[in-house]
Amino acid sequence: MSLCEVRIPTYKRPDLLRRALTSLIEQTYPNWKAIVLDDSPEQEAQQVVRELNDNRILYRPNEQNLGRSKNIDYAFYSTSYLNGMYAFVLEDDNYLLPNYIDANIRFIENNNVGIILRNQEVRLEKHGVSIPTGATTRGGWFEEGIYTPLQIYARLFFCEGISNGGLFWRTDRIKSNLQVGFRVEHSWHQEVFRTLQIKENVYFLQEPLCVFTEFYQEQNSNDFLKKFAAFKGSPEHNRGTQAILNYLVNTYNDEIVQEAQRVAIRNNAEHTLERQLISALYFKYLFKKLSYLEVMKYSFKYTLRYFLYRDPFQEILATMT
Repeated sequence: MSLCEVRIPTYKRPDLLRRALTSLIEQTYPNWKAIVLDDSPEQEAQQVVRELNDNRILYRPNEQNLGRSKNIDYAFYSTSYLNGMYAFVLEDDNYLLPNYIDANIRFIENNNVGIILRNQEVRLEKHGVSIPTGATTRGGWFEEGIYTPLQIYARLFFCEGISNGGLFWRTDRIKSNLQVGFRVEHSWHQEVFRTLQIKENVYFLQEPLCVFTEFYQEQNSNDFLKKFAAFKGSPEHNRGTQAILNYLVNTYNDEIVQEAQRVAIRNNAEHTLERQLISALYFKYLFKKLSYLEVMKYSFKYTLRYFLYRDPFQEILATMT
């Protein structure tokens, strides 16, 4: 059995980390090693690792606090840290079903692919209980099969594209650089840029063998989530998203719009696509879902945003063109 390498970024969530690590210990595929990347100055994760007492789990505290996005980005080194043939990132609030590693490795080897995107089941964390919601992270935007980079980029009109917890790859075969660098500070945009750095075909697997955790509203009172929610609705965040969409239509022109239209029709999301295209300042589209007045209103709003706020990703996007 070839070694599978697991990177686990964590910060001040020892109970959730214990659950994630337990799901790893219970894997049917035994040949793995995990690096726990603890970003907390108090190093709460160290006690969890010590109590689980599994020599496959390595504890590595950061010398200084990196912040959530930077710690996650460090985990996405495409090649190997521990000489592992395979790698994936398991964030501390997520966890795995028992055959996750085995099923992914079997698929990669049987189909000769370098990277897969595995669907995730969405569960709600409420008072220490993980409750199924019936939803998945990417099942609405992807069907099982192979996707070219452009087909993946087209999903950025509707979601973040790939998902951190769904990526699984072979370290000697992957061609994409999954690290986006410290210039992208916020995790939402970081995931978008990770999508833009996919440079090879990716196979999407519909069956969810891992869990993505959403938190019950009462738990959304911590400082990070407050700041993140405020940022996501801020003019700076919206201007950044606009810059990315504008980059997509300027780089890939009608080809990406046609692909996004196919996605929109399949998911009854044409209204969303039309608003996103106006945000990208793409007006060659035949708008059908928005009324004339809506087109005028959004055109004015998004054009004003374009000129009033600084593009936070101008330098980064220029290097990608």
